[in-house]
Amino acid sequence: MKILIAALLMLFVSGSGIIIKDQWVRPGAEKMSTAFYFTIENRSNEIDTLYSIDSGVSDMIQMHETYSKGDLTGMREIGQIVISPGEKVTLEPGGMHIMVMKLKKDLKIGDKVDFNLHFRKAGELKITADVKE
Repeated sequence: MKILIAALLMLFVSGSGIIIKDQWVRPGAEKMSTAFYFTIENRSNEIDTLYSIDSGVSDMIQMHETYSKGDLTGMREIGQIVISPGEKVTLEPGGMHIMVMKLKKDLKIGDKVDFNLHFRKAGELKITADVKE
């Protein structure tokens, strides 16, 4: 019963079927880059798309994925993340992630960072992420 109430409350708070959880960002130094991670759950009956992210800590934020080609491994920008109904997408080290570049200030362990996630259907979701290793 508690799980059902918590799930309903999360849906109410987000205002849509998109749920963001387990969000965290790595520490980073001013003018440098860091990475932001989280899980997206689409509990709606419609496909949705995360198409941009912004934050007051940086003027440049991009969605990236890690890839391998032969012996080479690298990162490349992706334009959006599509989340099908009932799907869960995890952004994590070594996979899809958010690059937060040209930081305006140092991010230290224990700090909190606000982000605005922009979805085509769900609209703007404001979340806060903890800075941790």
